[in-house]
Amino acid sequence: MTQKSPSIFKKSSDLAVLTVISRILGLVRESVTAALLGTGVLADAFSVAFIVPDMVRRLFADGVMSAAFIPQFKGLVTENKRERAAEFLNAVFSIVTVSAFVTVVILMVFSGNLVSVLSPSFDAESAEEAAFLAKIMFPYIFFITLAALIQSVLNSSGIFRPSGTSPIVFNITFITLAFLLAPLSSDPARALSVGVLAGGFMQMAVQFPFMAKTFFRFRFVGLRRAFADPLIKKSPKMILATLFGTGAYQINILLTTNFASKAGVGVVSSLRFSARIEELILGIFVVSLSTVILPELVENAKSGNGAALEKNLSSALNFVAFISIPAVIFTVFNSDEMVKLLFGFGKFDGTSVSLTSDALRFRIFGLFFIAVSRIMISLFYAFEKTNVPIIAGLTSIIVNFAAAYFLVDSLAGGGIALASAVSAFSCAAILFAYSFFFFKGALNLGKVSLYFVKISIISVISLLPALFLKGQIYAFFDTVSLPQKICELCSFSAVSLVFAVLFIMITVLSKDETIGSFKKEVVFKKSH
Repeated sequence: MTQKSPSIFKKSSDLAVLTVISRILGLVRESVTAALLGTGVLADAFSVAFIVPDMVRRLFADGVMSAAFIPQFKGLVTENKRERAAEFLNAVFSIVTVSAFVTVVILMVFSGNLVSVLSPSFDAESAEEAAFLAKIMFPYIFFITLAALIQSVLNSSGIFRPSGTSPIVFNITFITLAFLLAPLSSDPARALSVGVLAGGFMQMAVQFPFMAKTFFRFRFVGLRRAFADPLIKKSPKMILATLFGTGAYQINILLTTNFASKAGVGVVSSLRFSARIEELILGIFVVSLSTVILPELVENAKSGNGAALEKNLSSALNFVAFISIPAVIFTVFNSDEMVKLLFGFGKFDGTSVSLTSDALRFRIFGLFFIAVSRIMISLFYAFEKTNVPIIAGLTSIIVNFAAAYFLVDSLAGGGIALASAVSAFSCAAILFAYSFFFFKGALNLGKVSLYFVKISIISVISLLPALFLKGQIYAFFDTVSLPQKICELCSFSAVSLVFAVLFIMITVLSKDETIGSFKKEVVFKKSH
């Protein structure tokens, strides 16, 4: 009997296990940062310095390489054109290494000017410190760009575990150096910056051994020859689509940092901490799923398998709804407790908690729309329909900038966070609407939309008992003779458990299709 191959859900769940570990360590990393820096002037300087390296990481690791490289490289591999795939890979490698090196040099030379643009309200001392921290971290861009290329080659070859392993290595490196170096310096931000640089190098180095499994090797070719490659000539449009598609979220952060720095001390860093909580869910589930689904959708598109494409896309959209909608609804009503539990250490005082929870409460509304956009953009990349992601991304950037401009005065950091959510909605709405028009019934997006409504209703119903019991649960653990953090953890866990159990019970009783898919994967795994 022919064995059934694992589905998108199965593959993404395997990657998600590693990503869970990575994101937990990422929270530990952010907790360490919060404890050492709080949300003061030094924290804002570190946050501003880290914005560009972090944005490049997200654009290349989760965006440009996946969108501009994987569809073309995977297409060649699927068509058994391995020699042509190797030529294309060498062209990309040559262009990427030179571009990354030149970018790092330029950024280091103009680091002071960059800080002035991002945070014009910084005083001279803060601006000088932010520029120095940026210089320490900028070489990270070179390492992480190469790491993203390696990851794309591995993912195209069906090797996904390094994608989940390398961030774990980064977080461990960062945390270790923070503990080793911070006590030796009066400026812990510099120790953290060294941790970022070393972590980027390790994230690249740990993936190299896996390249042997692909039978592809990197070889430098002349830039003239590299740019003459026909597929390279097609890449700028894909890159542009990525920058204004999946990259719009990061570009929005960059553009609104100026507003945030003027909104008061601590706003920039509080927005960063709130974003980390949102990205915990995105990273574990959505990024893992989009990493797996893009090569699959490309293969479906190349082979003309419309039934498989519809099934993969519907399953992916249902899954992100099943995860992100309950997360949004629960977080809105528990943001204070969540922030205090995760970051309430050391210099992260009550003011820091208040700033961050306000930002989180507004920002989290965009989580579902970001998740939907990530999956829908993969669909357009698979068909090389780049115009729609560009339009959607540009629209979201304009909406974000305008909304932040009008909301920052009345809501401060919360206004910038809310602008981010409104921007995410505009991007998802355009992608979803255009999909109805472009595919003309080939995809059952009407049914998917009803599923979104269903999960929203179930989430609200599940939340009500949790809110009713919340005060009693926290009051009970306040009387227990345990350390405060343990009591906070127990209280938050108990409230979360009430919500999660009710949500799962209702979905099981309603014979939810995502739960059904999960059961099938468990059975499949056991039988193989």
